[in-house]
Amino acid sequence: MKTGHCLTGQYLAWTTRRPDATCWWCQYSIQTREHLFKNCPQWTSQQKTLWAFVLKETRKLLGPTRGRDRTKVAELLADERCSQAVLDFLANTDVGRTSGPPVAGEGDKASEASEWEERERAERLEGMRAEEERLGRCEFSGFLFL
Repeated sequence: MKTGHCLTGQYLAWTTRRPDATCWWCQYSIQTREHLFKNCPQWTSQQKTLWAFVLKETRKLLGPTRGRDRTKVAELLADERCSQAVLDFLANTDVGRTSGPPVAGEGDKASEASEWEERERAERLEGMRAEEERLGRCEFSGFLFL
């Protein structure tokens, strides 16, 4: 993900594994890391949580100058303070995975895995919500997702 060699429409089109670079979640013309982490409407609530955490963590040393609009995804991925937020974002979204039907012959395995992944994702999401509640709603007002 950090180098740009990841499962995005842009990279897969470059490697000729996809016919074009279109975002497979929202049909935007080119699916890049920037699009997925900042603008894809499929992941709006997860993006808000990610960028609220980034702003809080980076504000400690740099002041209120960093956030979604002023931080490139390459910088976000390189900043150790943001690693956990990025991992949570990836865990709670399908970013970095391709969408579509399972590969032939793997239907049962795929459905079992996806059910397990959904349970894991729901548990992580509940943990994140509890943490946001613990930190106080006023700090993240406008950034909470319900």
